[in-house]
Amino acid sequence: MNIKIFNGFQLKIIMAALMLLDHIAQFIPNMPIWFHYLGRIVAPIFFFILVEGFIHTSDRKKYMNRLFLWGFIMYGGSRLLELILPYEASIPNNIFLSLGLCFTLLYLIDLIKEDDGRNKTKLKIYAVLTAAISLFTEASYLGIGMVLIFYYYREKKLALSIGYIVLSSIFIIGDFSYENIFLINYQWMMVFSLPFILTYNGERGKSLKYFFYVFYPIHIWVLYIIGYFLHNTY
Repeated sequence: MNIKIFNGFQLKIIMAALMLLDHIAQFIPNMPIWFHYLGRIVAPIFFFILVEGFIHTSDRKKYMNRLFLWGFIMYGGSRLLELILPYEASIPNNIFLSLGLCFTLLYLIDLIKEDDGRNKTKLKIYAVLTAAISLFTEASYLGIGMVLIFYYYREKKLALSIGYIVLSSIFIIGDFSYENIFLINYQWMMVFSLPFILTYNGERGKSLKYFFYVFYPIHIWVLYIIGYFLHNTY
């Protein structure tokens, strides 16, 4: 049975809630580890939505520029906050840069497809450089792997599912101990994003575009500040 439940807006709201739990556990001490388990579901959904946005947006350059703008806002705000309120915690989070670079990679792949041959080599070099730079962002190779799977197998759900399960499983290959699976490399739990992806109905839903751009940095900065004062209190 082909069940389509969630539109894009609903997925974003659910993932925002799970992301909040994940980041509470990141910055606030003594939170349950299962907050992190739930958080593994989040990033893949945003990369999936990125691919859908890439396919459907009427202005790819504007979309791409917006991601990078918020990426630089996130970077500058985080570094400033670490400078003002320094302690051993840091703010490595910046999914905007990962999303922006992966969007750029998809943009270059489409340009390569459309090129008549004169600029194909140059575009391929740009694509390789973009992928290489992406390795140094928060999502690293996972972001690249996810967007390529979601892009190339967008209309082939079985192939998409297999590719995504294989990508998720790399964290437990060779070590099936409890410690590795549930305490160290629980990133494999991103596989539980798949039911949300497969039940996406293809509709955008309500548009609160800038809410999500603002919510991401603000909630992380607030949690960092709370963690700072808790650290200095105890």
